[in-house]
Amino acid sequence: MDARGEDGATARSINVAVVDDHPAIAAALAAAIGAESSGSQPADDPASPPLRLVGTARRVDDAIAIVARSGPDAPDVVVCDIQLERGLDGLEVIEAVRAAGRTSLVLTAFERSSLMRAAFERGASGFLDKGAEIAEILAAIRVVAAGGTAFSAATLDAARDAPRPPSAREVAVLHGLQRGATSEEIATGLGISTRTVESHLRRLFDRYGVVSRTELAVLAIEEGWVEVGSA
Repeated sequence: MDARGEDGATARSINVAVVDDHPAIAAALAAAIGAESSGSQPADDPASPPLRLVGTARRVDDAIAIVARSGPDAPDVVVCDIQLERGLDGLEVIEAVRAAGRTSLVLTAFERSSLMRAAFERGASGFLDKGAEIAEILAAIRVVAAGGTAFSAATLDAARDAPRPPSAREVAVLHGLQRGATSEEIATGLGISTRTVESHLRRLFDRYGVVSRTELAVLAIEEGWVEVGSA
């Protein structure tokens, strides 16, 4: 969508999609973008292109469908949480955004260094905590839409030194571990062999320097790789 300024020049809006499984967060951000695009809440900088909401999603598949759009409702910037339906599945959306040649901004409640690294490596252009003010989030959207980044120096330093986060399959194993399932039960649930589960666990023990299943499960929760009580 185009917006016409006072001088009659036409400036293209910044199309934004919001991907978050917490309705309150998504609604607040969508409302702020909607207020700006309607003109009821003008941008801090009148010269800045207006923001326009083109879609919201709570599920990975729905988010990827929005990312794949072409035409006037294609998103320029996708604001995305890292944890959606399961584990770190928001990273799948971030990867899809990069593959589509678009820009993503991570908005999450988990400010863990390993998640910062994962987001950075998968092509995200920024990383913000959900505690940030709405004005700060909108400003970050404009920065990344213009080709900049919204990573603080501290975030980048933390990402460089962070451990590599687990893969999607390893996260699935961690979900079972967090529930207290045996290797056999995890294997049955994932449709893999018990030996494969044990192999995953050994690699995770070695990578993160833990010596027990309990320690690994606690680390997975602390780092935000799985949620307490997650299925």
